[in-house]
Amino acid sequence: MSELDQLRKQITQIDGKIIELIAERQQLITKVGQYKRKHQLPVYCPEREALLRTFHDTVSEEQQVSATMIAKVFEVLIEESRRTQLNEQ
Repeated sequence: MSELDQLRKQITQIDGKIIELIAERQQLITKVGQYKRKHQLPVYCPEREALLRTFHDTVSEEQQVSATMIAKVFEVLIEESRRTQLNEQ
């Protein structure tokens, strides 16, 4: 196996882990949606999303990863989280 093939194999393994973590996150989102529904809380919480953005920016900087890229990834995840919570109602 070439060095390139080995690197690609490692990337594929990491991609699998990322997908597993996203699935775990979605399971928690479902529970959050159930809690919000039970306690009559709104799905959209701008304060929470602002805290998350700050957290993502901080971790991006610490890990020396593009904050712009991470913001785009989490924009999709957060939109999907809202959609999941709304569909649970």
